[in-house]
Amino acid sequence: MDGPPPLSPPPPKLQPRSAGPEPLAAALIDSRARWRDFALLSADLLFETDAEGHFTFLAPETVLGHPAEALIGAPAVTLFAGPGPGVFGIGAFRRQRMTKAWLDCADGSKACLEFTLLRHGDGLRGSARDITAAERRGEVVARALRRANALGRLLRLGQRQGSAEAGLTAMLAALPAALSCQGAALLLPEGAAWRVAHYVKDQPPLHLLPPPLIQAPGSQAAPSHHAMAGTEGGPCLLAWREPQDPPFDSDDRELLAALALPMAALRGEMQRQKALTAAADGDPLTGLLNRRGFTAALEEQLPGGGALVFLDLDGLKPLNDRLGHEAGDSALRAMGARLRAAAAREDLAARLGGDEFCLWLHGASQLEAECRMVGIGAPGPLPDWPEAGPAALRASLGIAMAQPGEPVADLLARADAAMYAAKRASGDRRK
Repeated sequence: MDGPPPLSPPPPKLQPRSAGPEPLAAALIDSRARWRDFALLSADLLFETDAEGHFTFLAPETVLGHPAEALIGAPAVTLFAGPGPGVFGIGAFRRQRMTKAWLDCADGSKACLEFTLLRHGDGLRGSARDITAAERRGEVVARALRRANALGRLLRLGQRQGSAEAGLTAMLAALPAALSCQGAALLLPEGAAWRVAHYVKDQPPLHLLPPPLIQAPGSQAAPSHHAMAGTEGGPCLLAWREPQDPPFDSDDRELLAALALPMAALRGEMQRQKALTAAADGDPLTGLLNRRGFTAALEEQLPGGGALVFLDLDGLKPLNDRLGHEAGDSALRAMGARLRAAAAREDLAARLGGDEFCLWLHGASQLEAECRMVGIGAPGPLPDWPEAGPAALRASLGIAMAQPGEPVADLLARADAAMYAAKRASGDRRK
């Protein structure tokens, strides 16, 4: 029987998909990605470690130049630049903030990061921000402060001394401790070489230094274990270290440069003081000591014993009357030259005034003094004054041996008496 075709059964009704593990995993991944993105807005590094201290998570994709992917599973301490386990060591803490650590970058440099850490199971979870620039600035400030403190201490040390020479000596003695070096000295350029102007303990290694014409004072091209700093055309301050010691760095050289001018000024003042002392204690015509300088120096040497020679220049007044005072001055200078030539290193030569001279022979015996004085007063020509005659330069002299505990005045009086007795015996008289 014809009729309509039978209807096909209706399709089964779709049931709603139940929430299973896949949507949950996607949600967790999305949540972690969001957390990562937000955290990286305020941090330069995010990480997690397991119980053994190996990285299990790292962000961003590149960490200090290292691919984060390559670091997953690696020990976290391999990034730490300093000794010990650093911030990645597992410690018994709840939370730790503002922990600084230096880490190794892929290019060989170092980066300082400040960490915030939290226990995460048996491992760690943390974030960090790069504070390398701030740390570097802090180091610069700290070095400048240390340099300023060292400079201030050395300058105050020099100022507290009683004289320029004592101040310079004290500063040179303290400089090796401030610079952790072997020694320091003040040098002067002298042609193609250096001359030591002042040092305290160790002789400076001049043979290792470049000549002044090649290495200008103050230049930083000196060898790494020698630092030099100086003033324009003046003294050069040198510091040196042993080859096994660390080389001088820029801070060391800057401190040395800051000290060069004050120490050069101290040396200049020291030279001025010496010149003033020499002017006060010296005879400007002959260059010998004057009475004041001679008696002061003799007071110090007298306990060591010796012989005092007293000389009187014979015929000075007739020479002045005949040829003028220039000839007389020439005779005085010539006698001074005779005494300087006869004086040893520890002896003292002086012009007491007028035509009177003294020579102290330190530690000499009577016989030695008599032998050394042979020819000192003998007649001779006057340099540059041939018209004065062949015997124009002559002197009478007397010798007195120092007695224990004898005052300088008494010794001078005895030597003068001995000279006057010799003059009378020769038939001459004081002019």
